Amino acid sequence: MSCEEIMSKVNRLDSESSKVLKYFIRYRSVGELLALRELKGLYGIKDPAKVIGYLLDLGLLEHGLGCYNISRNVIKCLKSGDRS
Repeated sequence: MSCEEIMSKVNRLDSESSKVLKYFIRYRSVGELLALRELKGLYGIKDPAKVIGYLLDLGLLEHGLGCYNISRNVIKCLKSGDRS
């Protein structure tokens, strides 16, 4: 996925999805249970599992073994500074 495609997806995110993505940009890899608990309790996300699922479908997050990670493509795009 190109940086242009990634940024297009990011720019179309609603407020909750954007908060969740920023959370994973800050904390690149988070355990499943901790992510759900923190996103709901500390960040006020009503249904974090649904939002995470949506971001997984978009390819912005990845599901690891017992954890969620920011997609490698998103990291590469952010590191390159190409935010077309």
